[in-house]
Amino acid sequence: MRTNYLILSVSVVLALASCKKNEDSKMMKQTYSTDTTIVDDNGKIDSATTTSSEKDVNGSVTKNYSFPYKASDGSRAKATFDDNGKSKTVTIEANSTKYVLDFKKATATGELYERNSISAETTPDSLFISQGDNVIHLGKVK
Repeated sequence: MRTNYLILSVSVVLALASCKKNEDSKMMKQTYSTDTTIVDDNGKIDSATTTSSEKDVNGSVTKNYSFPYKASDGSRAKATFDDNGKSKTVTIEANSTKYVLDFKKATATGELYERNSISAETTPDSLFISQGDNVIHLGKVK
Protein backbone atom coordinates (compact mmCIF):
# COMPACT_ATOMS: atom_id res chain seq x y z
CA MET A 1 0.00 0.00 0.00
CA ARG A 2 2.79 2.41 0.89
CA THR A 3 4.53 1.64 -2.37
CA ASN A 4 1.40 2.54 -4.34
CA TYR A 5 0.99 5.74 -2.35
CA LEU A 6 4.65 6.67 -2.91
CA ILE A 7 4.44 5.99 -6.67
CA LEU A 8 1.21 8.01 -6.93
CA SER A 9 2.75 10.93 -4.99
CA VAL A 10 5.89 10.98 -7.13
CA SER A 11 3.86 10.87 -10.36
CA VAL A 12 1.64 13.78 -9.18
CA VAL A 13 4.69 15.87 -8.23
CA LEU A 14 6.31 15.15 -11.60
CA ALA A 15 3.11 16.05 -13.45
CA LEU A 16 2.82 19.36 -11.59
CA ALA A 17 6.50 20.19 -12.11
CA SER A 18 6.28 19.46 -15.85
CA CYS A 19 3.29 21.81 -16.19
CA LYS A 20 5.25 24.74 -14.79
CA LYS A 21 4.90 27.83 -16.95
CA ASN A 22 8.04 28.92 -18.77
CA GLU A 23 9.15 32.21 -17.23
CA ASP A 24 11.22 33.09 -20.30
CA SER A 25 8.26 33.34 -22.67
CA LYS A 26 8.35 36.50 -24.77
CA MET A 27 5.53 38.96 -25.15
CA MET A 28 5.29 40.20 -28.73
CA LYS A 29 3.08 42.84 -30.30
CA GLN A 30 3.01 43.54 -34.04
CA THR A 31 1.35 46.38 -35.93
CA TYR A 32 1.07 46.44 -39.73
CA SER A 33 -0.09 49.19 -42.05
CA THR A 34 -0.46 49.23 -45.85
CA ASP A 35 -1.52 52.09 -48.09
CA THR A 36 -2.08 51.57 -51.82
CA THR A 37 -2.59 54.58 -54.06
CA ILE A 38 -3.80 54.25 -57.65
CA VAL A 39 -2.83 57.11 -59.93
CA ASP A 40 -4.11 57.84 -63.44
CA ASP A 41 -1.30 59.86 -65.03
CA ASN A 42 -2.05 60.82 -68.65
CA GLY A 43 -4.07 57.69 -69.23
CA LYS A 44 -1.48 55.42 -67.58
CA ILE A 45 -2.74 53.73 -64.45
CA ASP A 46 -0.07 53.14 -61.84
CA SER A 47 -0.16 52.03 -58.23
CA ALA A 48 2.13 52.63 -55.28
CA THR A 49 2.04 50.60 -52.08
CA THR A 50 3.66 51.89 -48.91
CA THR A 51 3.94 49.49 -45.98
CA SER A 52 5.04 49.85 -42.40
CA SER A 53 5.34 47.49 -39.47
CA GLU A 54 6.29 47.79 -35.86
CA LYS A 55 7.29 44.88 -33.63
CA ASP A 56 7.56 45.10 -29.87
CA VAL A 57 9.27 42.11 -28.23
CA ASN A 58 9.61 42.55 -24.47
CA GLY A 59 9.99 46.32 -24.83
CA SER A 60 12.47 46.18 -27.75
CA VAL A 61 10.79 47.97 -30.67
CA THR A 62 11.73 47.35 -34.32
CA LYS A 63 10.28 49.69 -36.97
CA ASN A 64 10.14 48.92 -40.68
CA TYR A 65 8.95 51.25 -43.47
CA SER A 66 8.85 50.48 -47.22
CA PHE A 67 8.40 53.07 -49.97
CA PRO A 68 8.24 52.66 -53.76
CA TYR A 69 10.54 54.81 -55.89
CA LYS A 70 10.70 55.46 -59.62
CA ALA A 71 13.67 56.48 -61.78
CA SER A 72 13.49 58.93 -64.69
CA ASP A 73 13.62 56.01 -67.16
CA GLY A 74 10.50 54.47 -65.56
CA SER A 75 12.25 51.65 -63.70
CA ARG A 76 11.05 51.03 -60.18
CA ALA A 77 12.74 50.29 -56.86
CA LYS A 78 11.61 49.65 -53.30
CA ALA A 79 13.44 51.00 -50.28
CA THR A 80 12.84 49.46 -46.87
CA PHE A 81 14.06 51.36 -43.83
CA ASP A 82 14.70 49.29 -40.67
CA ASP A 83 15.31 50.72 -37.20
CA ASN A 84 15.73 48.34 -34.26
CA GLY A 85 16.84 51.02 -31.82
CA LYS A 86 20.50 49.97 -32.00
CA SER A 87 21.15 50.20 -35.74
CA LYS A 88 19.43 51.56 -38.82
CA THR A 89 19.65 50.15 -42.34
CA VAL A 90 18.04 50.66 -45.72
CA THR A 91 17.45 47.78 -48.15
CA ILE A 92 17.11 48.85 -51.77
CA GLU A 93 15.54 46.32 -54.13
CA ALA A 94 15.57 46.85 -57.89
CA ASN A 95 15.97 44.61 -60.95
CA SER A 96 16.16 41.43 -58.81
CA THR A 97 19.10 42.95 -56.90
CA LYS A 98 19.18 43.79 -53.21
CA TYR A 99 21.54 46.26 -51.51
CA VAL A 100 21.70 46.70 -47.73
CA LEU A 101 23.25 49.97 -46.54
CA ASP A 102 24.07 51.06 -43.00
CA PHE A 103 23.10 54.41 -41.47
CA LYS A 104 26.05 56.82 -41.30
CA LYS A 105 24.66 60.22 -40.34
CA ALA A 106 21.70 62.56 -40.46
CA THR A 107 21.90 65.33 -43.05
CA ALA A 108 20.10 68.67 -43.24
CA THR A 109 17.40 67.19 -45.48
CA GLY A 110 17.40 63.49 -44.60
CA GLU A 111 19.83 60.65 -43.86
CA LEU A 112 22.96 59.13 -45.39
CA TYR A 113 23.42 55.36 -45.67
CA GLU A 114 26.58 53.63 -46.88
CA ARG A 115 28.20 50.21 -47.26
CA ASN A 116 31.29 49.29 -49.28
CA SER A 117 31.36 51.68 -52.24
CA ILE A 118 27.61 52.34 -52.45
CA SER A 119 25.87 55.20 -50.67
CA ALA A 120 22.31 56.48 -50.58
CA GLU A 121 21.03 59.82 -49.39
CA THR A 122 17.38 60.28 -48.54
CA THR A 123 15.25 63.39 -48.75
CA PRO A 124 11.54 63.60 -48.00
CA ASP A 125 10.62 62.81 -51.63
CA SER A 126 13.80 61.37 -53.22
CA LEU A 127 16.56 58.81 -52.89
CA PHE A 128 19.99 59.46 -54.42
CA ILE A 129 22.11 56.33 -54.90
CA SER A 130 25.83 56.83 -55.60
CA GLN A 131 28.53 54.39 -56.63
CA GLY A 132 31.75 55.96 -57.84
CA ASP A 133 30.84 58.67 -60.37
CA ASN A 134 27.38 57.22 -61.04
CA VAL A 135 24.45 58.91 -59.31
CA ILE A 136 20.93 57.56 -59.68
CA HIS A 137 18.02 59.79 -58.71
CA LEU A 138 14.85 58.01 -57.59
CA GLY A 139 11.67 59.93 -56.86
CA LYS A 140 9.18 58.67 -54.31
CA VAL A 141 6.03 57.44 -56.05
CA LYS A 142 3.10 59.54 -54.86
